[in-house]
Formats: sequence, C-alpha cells, structure tokens
Amino acid sequence: MSRPVVSSPLADSSSARTATQRIAVKRNTSFPSSRALRPFASISHAFQQPGAGPTASSKKPMKLIQPPENFKATFVLNLTQAELSRQD
Repeated sequence: MSRPVVSSPLADSSSARTATQRIAVKRNTSFPSSRALRPFASISHAFQQPGAGPTASSKKPMKLIQPPENFKATFVLNLTQAELSRQD
C-alpha cells in the first residue's frame, strides 16, 4: 500500500522526492511540432513529394518567406500558427 502524497515541510523528504519524479509532462498536441521554414540543402529532399522531381512541374513551387536582399534587419510575420500553416 502506497502512502499518499503530502506537500508539507514536515513530511519525509524522500517521499516528496519520489512523488515529484512520477509527474509526467503532458504536451499540447493540437499543433504539429515546429520545423524550419527554409530547410538546409542537405535535407531539402525530405520535404519533396515522391515523384516530384524536375520532370513533375505540374505542381506549384513551394513558397519561401524571405526578406529582400537589401533588408538588413529582422522582420515580424505577425501570423498565427494556423495562418502560417495554411496551404493555398
């Protein structure tokens, strides 16, 4: 029979330590995990559809969000996660 979890300074410190180790972190899964907007060249092939090589030009090219070349500062997209992931 296990002892109940007690949050008191008078409780045994070893029982409090084991109770905190049992707590599992729950993550929000409403959105998929983040990924880079512009993948590195070494992994860009992972985001291409199968059979979508240079011969399959019927699909629209992927739009990349990039600032102009002469823009030497940061920029804010001001988009929600849903707006950013919208597929046109």
